[in-house]
Amino acid sequence: MRGFLVIPVLMAQFSCAAALAQVPTNPVQSADRMQVANCVRQGLAASPACIGLVAVPCVSAASVNDRAQAEISCARREKAVWRERLTLAGTALERSLDAGARSQFAALQLAWQSYAVQKCAFYGASQPPARSAGLQAGCELREVAERALEIERLAARQTRRPPAQPPQIIR
Repeated sequence: MRGFLVIPVLMAQFSCAAALAQVPTNPVQSADRMQVANCVRQGLAASPACIGLVAVPCVSAASVNDRAQAEISCARREKAVWRERLTLAGTALERSLDAGARSQFAALQLAWQSYAVQKCAFYGASQPPARSAGLQAGCELREVAERALEIERLAARQTRRPPAQPPQIIR
């Protein structure tokens, strides 16, 4: 039974390693990181309003001729910030879970990743060709950001729980 629990964890680690291997350097700009962190710090209940905080002004600043490419690159730029936050929150959450729950979380993350990729690919394919790539990139940004916020809230709840009391031996 333990062997079956290890497989999803290993799959998650390999998929994360493969994703990281595709990115030669950390694409997160420190100003973007700080902007999102400051917004989220103001209150987790209002944090969905933080999605697009970097991408929207970035696209607005682009020239009319470069708008389609700006939608893609600006969404990816902000998505990198949220992906980093998602990775950190996932790591924090895993530290607070027992082995069985960690395995379930790894399987859940793999399922979510597959769902998000398929959802955004479908969404992009259903759009006019000139807008498809930009709208797909925006979908990916929203999916990663919403997942990061969800996992951050869950990790915060898990770390605030009082630790279980060890059994006391009566003498």
